Amino acid sequence: MKLVDGSQMAAVDAASQNEYGIPDIVLMEDAAIKAYERFCHVAPHDDARLLFVAGKGNNGGDALAMARHAFSDGSRVEVVSATTGFGRLAEVHRRVLDALGVSVSVWGSSEAEAMIGRADVIFDGLSGTGVRPPLRGSVVSLVERINASDAYVVAIDVPSGVGDGYRAGHPAVRADLTLTIGLPKRSLYLPAARPLCGRVEIVRIGFPPALTDGAELRDELADEKSVRGLLPKVPPEGYKGSRGRVGVFAGAPGTTGAAILCAGAAARSGAGLVYLHVDEAVYPVVASHLVSVMSRVLPSGEPVDVSRFDSLLVGPGWGCDGRRGLLERLLESDTPGVLDADGIRILSQLPVRDLGSRWILTPHPGELAALAAGEIGAVLDDPYEVGARVAARYNAVVVLKSHVTFVISPDGAVTVVDGMNPRLGTGGSGDVLAGIIAGFLARGAAPAAAAVCGAFVHARAGRLASERGWFLAEDLLPIVSRAAADIEGAQRA
Repeated sequence: MKLVDGSQMAAVDAASQNEYGIPDIVLMEDAAIKAYERFCHVAPHDDARLLFVAGKGNNGGDALAMARHAFSDGSRVEVVSATTGFGRLAEVHRRVLDALGVSVSVWGSSEAEAMIGRADVIFDGLSGTGVRPPLRGSVVSLVERINASDAYVVAIDVPSGVGDGYRAGHPAVRADLTLTIGLPKRSLYLPAARPLCGRVEIVRIGFPPALTDGAELRDELADEKSVRGLLPKVPPEGYKGSRGRVGVFAGAPGTTGAAILCAGAAARSGAGLVYLHVDEAVYPVVASHLVSVMSRVLPSGEPVDVSRFDSLLVGPGWGCDGRRGLLERLLESDTPGVLDADGIRILSQLPVRDLGSRWILTPHPGELAALAAGEIGAVLDDPYEVGARVAARYNAVVVLKSHVTFVISPDGAVTVVDGMNPRLGTGGSGDVLAGIIAGFLARGAAPAAAAVCGAFVHARAGRLASERGWFLAEDLLPIVSRAAADIEGAQRA
């Protein structure tokens, strides 16, 4: 599904009206009906007192129109306004509410304060993507009051205060549920903003598909539909020699677990053969733990022939001492690869080089900051910009690992894989992710496709593992194959 910023969403809205003749009041009514229906579906609210908080603009108009539908549905409805005046569309819906006998209390009055205090559900329609953060003025006190309430909070389109340019610490509504209208917004998935959104539900309305699915909208929010078909099909006659060979360079004394995890994940992602190259000192450990992965001792001082491999995976638990020369030789090969952990740390200390669009870098925020020669705060503030800069600088795909995962191509196109699974944030989880991506790469997937599928399968495996509670990284391994099979189901059929 396409992922847009505020200006792109505004352009879709304007083109729907100007090119297709859909009146703005019709689009607002469609948004209100479908958003209210989606709320009813995901958050049953029998006998709840519903409070709609409206700003003066179109986001407030959405809230007022939803209030009317809730009132007609038999719910107990109250409305608080952040302003004494509304914009053109919002005023239409305010007049209808007035005719229905639903009064609107202005924030600052004792009645408005009482309404917030007794609300079971608060719908936030204060501001949308058209308001650039940070919020200012009296609306900030209203946001603070909403956040201090005990009510279940539903954000309409975006939590007020969240938008392009949102930064940690800006005033913003903290929602339990976000009903984002039309298309998902990039700002919802900023690391600092995502925890404010709660569950995100995308409410598709009557925008023409030619506008919402157009190639000019390059960014994507990964979902099952968009991910299926990215991996090359495995023919019925496929066998281990035709499904790709992965060469893994990982592990050192004390960090053999990383090597075992990443190699095992590569094997479970459908790659035909996986070879793990380690120092002689740790060979007995990894060889005794791996049955289906072939362990090899790295020859001391001798070049390693990687021409027979279809993908490489370099860096998990590798250590940095004495690895620079080998890493440089591996990067110079024509074989595509995944560079993770210590491999990224070494790369950040080398002169910047063109990786020929063959490599996938899988940094966490601190490692991305090192590659960008910047501060981790800049990465967390705007991973879209920093990630695109690093992807272009190295001509490589960047997979930024966080509670939201960003897959960024050298041309700046971004795919977001939503996460928000703290149980997946366990030691070794990143090694499993790197292995999955390397396995998909060996099977013939393009680097960006392998990265997106890998991140999506990793997130799915984490959700499946979470059904049993807290888990260890090794618990993910048997689930990886199941999660990968899920996105390949349509191809098998």
